[in-house]
Amino acid sequence: MAHELIHAFDTAGLALCETLVEMLDEHFVHQSERRGCGYAQSTRYLSRLINRPRDPLSASDLQVFADWPMADTEALACTLLDAGLATGWRGLLDPTARDSVPEPGAHAARLHALGDTLAALGDSLDHEESRVFLHLLTQMLSGVGDPAPDLPGMPVKPEVGSCSEAESYFLEIAHGRIRRHGSVNVIVDDLGRPLLLEKVGLGENHSAISVGRLRLFGVCIPPGSLCAIRRNPDAVPLRQSRRGNVLAASALQETRFLRLTTLAISPASRARAFSCQLQAQVRAAMFSPLTATIGQLQELADRFAQGAMP
Repeated sequence: MAHELIHAFDTAGLALCETLVEMLDEHFVHQSERRGCGYAQSTRYLSRLINRPRDPLSASDLQVFADWPMADTEALACTLLDAGLATGWRGLLDPTARDSVPEPGAHAARLHALGDTLAALGDSLDHEESRVFLHLLTQMLSGVGDPAPDLPGMPVKPEVGSCSEAESYFLEIAHGRIRRHGSVNVIVDDLGRPLLLEKVGLGENHSAISVGRLRLFGVCIPPGSLCAIRRNPDAVPLRQSRRGNVLAASALQETRFLRLTTLAISPASRARAFSCQLQAQVRAAMFSPLTATIGQLQELADRFAQGAMP
C-alpha cells in the first residue's frame, strides 16, 4: 500500500513529486546503510528547501508537488508584491489574511485551495510520522512557523554529513553513555532551556540533535532533528566541565537542519515510520534503537544545563 501521505495528497488532487513518492514508499534507490532510508530520506529532501530564507517571489518550494505551475505562481507573486503584499504568493495560503489580499484571478484561487488542503489534511492523517512531515511541509510553504526560538540559519551545506552513524552516538548519550575522549555540549535559550545537544569527539564534530523546538528560516524544527552547527570560536561557555560545556544560543553562528532522526518519532510508531532504516540500526547493534526516546535526551540535557554535567 502507498504511504499514508501519498494517498492523502493524491486524494486531495495534489500529487507529491516522484522523488518524495519513491522515498516515502521505501524505494530501494533511496535506501542506504550510511545515509538512511525512506522516511528519513524524505525529510532530508525537505531540508534542502527549508534551509534558506522564505522567498516571496520564488516558487521553488512548490517543487514538492508533481505538476505545480511554478512560473504562474512567480508571475502572480510579482503582482502581489506590487500590490503591497510583502509575503507574495505565500500570503494566499493563509485563510486569515485573505480579506486583505487582492484577487488577481484563477491562480490565486488555486493557491487559496492549496492552503485549505494543507490545513484539512492534518485532521485526516492517522500516523504520527505523517503529521510531523506535513507540519514541516506546511510551515516551509507558508513561511509561518510555530512560536520557538529563532536560530541563525546555515544556507550553505557544510562538510558535516547526515549519516545514520550519528544516531548511534545519540542513542548511547540518551542512556548517559559518553565514549572515552568524547564530550557533549548543551546549547540553551535565553531562559536556560536546552535546545540542542552537540557531540564532540564522537564521529564528526559540529553535529547536534535538537532537544527543544527551534526555528530556522521561519520553520519550526521538532525535537529529534539532526542538525549541523557552527559556533563562534570566541564564545564563552556559561558553564564548563571535563565532559562538556553549556553554551548560550547566541554562541551559534549558523544552524542547519539535516533530517529527522528515528528519535523524532515515538517508539510505538518508529518501526512503521522508518522501516528499513530502523532494521539497519538493529542489525548494527546500536544502543536501544527500538525503545530509546527523545525524552531521555531531554532529561539529560536538562540535568547538564542545571550544572549536573559529569
